[in-house]
Amino acid sequence: MRQLGTTLIAACVVSCTPPSSEQAVDTAVADRLMETGRYREAAAAYGEAAALHSHSAPVHARLARACAASEDLGAAVRAYRQAVSLDSSDVISRAEMAVLLVRLDRFPEAYDALHEALRVDPGYAWAHNILGQLHGREGKYDEAVASYRRAVAAVPDYGEAWYNLGQVHLKQRETEAAREAFTHAVGVDTTDGRFYSGLGAVHLKLRQYGEAAAVLEEAVRLQPLLARAHFNLGNAYMRLGREEEGRRELETFRQLEDQERRITSLETTILQDPGRAGLYHNLALIHGQRGEFGKARERYLQAIARDPNYAPSYHNLGNIQLRHGLTREAMGFYRRALRADSSYVPAYRSLGNTYMMQGAYEAALRIYRQGLEFEPDNEALRERAGLAAQAVQARSSR
Repeated sequence: MRQLGTTLIAACVVSCTPPSSEQAVDTAVADRLMETGRYREAAAAYGEAAALHSHSAPVHARLARACAASEDLGAAVRAYRQAVSLDSSDVISRAEMAVLLVRLDRFPEAYDALHEALRVDPGYAWAHNILGQLHGREGKYDEAVASYRRAVAAVPDYGEAWYNLGQVHLKQRETEAAREAFTHAVGVDTTDGRFYSGLGAVHLKLRQYGEAAAVLEEAVRLQPLLARAHFNLGNAYMRLGREEEGRRELETFRQLEDQERRITSLETTILQDPGRAGLYHNLALIHGQRGEFGKARERYLQAIARDPNYAPSYHNLGNIQLRHGLTREAMGFYRRALRADSSYVPAYRSLGNTYMMQGAYEAALRIYRQGLEFEPDNEALRERAGLAAQAVQARSSR
């Protein structure tokens, strides 16, 4: 499911192009909202444009993408259906709609959408790739192989399809075919850790432990969050007698697996209850722990879109900005957190710390003291206030 969702996002980057001249509609405001992660507002703006220009297929397609980004998948599917009813040649919208139908467990409709896209464009490699994933999910491995083969026949340098083909061959225990597919994938893109991970799994099955370790080391170097690559690397190390390294990799695998289970659980809950800000915030926390700061930022923004007074998300957005050296922007988010909830003590601490970094000790002391009014026994805040007071005194005695 998550792989199909990633595919959808990638497709939107390609397909969110300006509408054709004969259907040109001013969606500049909605486009900007979309670009800044304000998806619900973008969906509302696109919805207004779609109401005014009901015969504009591109506007309905953009509305669908905004609804999908804001996790309103039912509305997204309806908007996609309207788009393709207005433009039967829009195979991209059909394929994107199929991805959402999979997430909604509406598999027959997903198949129909993909088959219709391929009827319009039999060489549409992305649709063949998604169809292969659908077949694979249902254990129809021969059909999946056929779909992936069609995808790479249409686009020989389609690394994702080669990788997916290799995964199916592994499940079929067709090791040599899997090796060939993963080798093609690596040849297409030497920067994707998943492709190396697949090839490493093949070496492991062939008991080529040295080759497996070398390839899997490259996989985790490129993508440190690949849980399965850490698992296979740990096993390769154990087979090579490198037990300490093996245990370390297996522990990393267990941690990543736990994070991925939590992410999947939260994403599933969001589909059932998309209005709860706390769900997006908790998902952002996990992404932040994993170093996925772009994803974390997006989820914090979605939390705020659902609850404009959700102080923790403003505060953590400030932390992300500060991490990237954007001090002024960070302070702005800390202040917004305090406007949303004047008793949110972590924001006082972070804002005061930022003033301390700038040498603004008087301002820092004032902020710390404001926080202590809400939590007088907060030892960390009291300590910071003491340091700020000492810095103020030292400066005044010069």
